[in-house]
Amino acid sequence: MLEKLLDVEEDACVENVAIGASTITVFLKALKQFCGDVIEVHSNYTTHENRVLYEVILNSSNEVERQSKPKIMLEAGQQAGSQPVMLALYVIEQLVACEEYSDMIEKVTWVILPCTNPDGQEYMRCNREPWYKNLKPLEENQSFGVDISRNFDDSWNACSLPDNIFSHDYRGPTAASENETQFISDAIEKHKQDLKAYVSLRRDGHAILYPFASKSITTEALERATSVAGEIAAKVNQRSGGIQSFLNTSIHDMNGDARCGHSVDYAYNKHGIPFTYEMRVFPETTNRIMSKFQTLPKGYEGVLRNGYFSGIRELFNIIASDKT
Repeated sequence: MLEKLLDVEEDACVENVAIGASTITVFLKALKQFCGDVIEVHSNYTTHENRVLYEVILNSSNEVERQSKPKIMLEAGQQAGSQPVMLALYVIEQLVACEEYSDMIEKVTWVILPCTNPDGQEYMRCNREPWYKNLKPLEENQSFGVDISRNFDDSWNACSLPDNIFSHDYRGPTAASENETQFISDAIEKHKQDLKAYVSLRRDGHAILYPFASKSITTEALERATSVAGEIAAKVNQRSGGIQSFLNTSIHDMNGDARCGHSVDYAYNKHGIPFTYEMRVFPETTNRIMSKFQTLPKGYEGVLRNGYFSGIRELFNIIASDKT
C-alpha cells in the first residue's frame, strides 16, 4: 500500500507531515481506497470558503459486529490550529493500520470529525495573528469570523457577552448560525441513539474537562463522568507524565468563567450523551514559556501524542466493557 502512495522523500506517518486541508483530503481518500472495508468517509457539508467538513466512521468489516454497538465520537479543531486535527488523524491511522488495536473497531463504532474548522486552520497556518474563529465575512466584510466553540444551541444567550463582531470570541448572530456548528450538531443528532461518548479535541492545553461550561455546579448524574475523566487523566499521566500533569476538572473551573454555547454542554444537555468532554491537547502557551528557561525533551510532542491516545483507549475500554 505505502509503495503505491508515497513519492520520493514522503513520510509514511501522518503525524510527521504538515497538516492542511489538502493533507486531510489525500489521507482520507487513500484510506477509503485501501481500507474501504472498515472506513466510511462522508463529505456532505462545507464551510463558507467551500472546504469540506469530513465525517469518518470506523467499524468492523464483519456485518454482524456492525449492529447495535456503542459509538464514540471524536471531534477536532473547533478553535483552529493543526495539532488537534493531527491527533484525530493519528487516531484514525492507529485504528485502521495497527492490528494491536483491532479490538477498538470490533467492539465500538468510531465517529470522527477530524477537522471542524478548516478555514480557521488554514488561516492559522500562515502565521498571522492568534486565531480561534472561522472565516465567515460579517457585515459586508467589515470583520471576519465566529467563535464556533460558543455557537451551539445550549445556553447560547446566557453569558453577558457583547455582540461585537470584532471580538476574538464573537459568538455569532444566533445559536447554530454557522455551517461548522450545524455539521457537528447534526452528527451528534444522527448518532445519538448509540452514542456513549463525545470528545471535543481542542488546542493549547493539557487536560480532560467535563461539564458544565456555562455554570459552576455539580450533579449526581455527573459523578460517573467525572470519575471516568479521572481514569483517563491517570492513564495519560502514566504514559506522558513528567513535565506537567494532565488535569481533570470542569470546563467552567478550568476557564474561570462561564463559556456559553459550548458543544460539550450541548451534547450532554440536549442529547443525554453520558460521557462528554473537552480534551485540551498540546500545551502551546505553556511550552513556549517553559522553553525560555529549559530545553524540552527531544520527542516530547510524540510522547504527548502517545499519552493522549492512551487516554482515548482508556475511554474505549470503559465503554466497551459496559462499565457505564
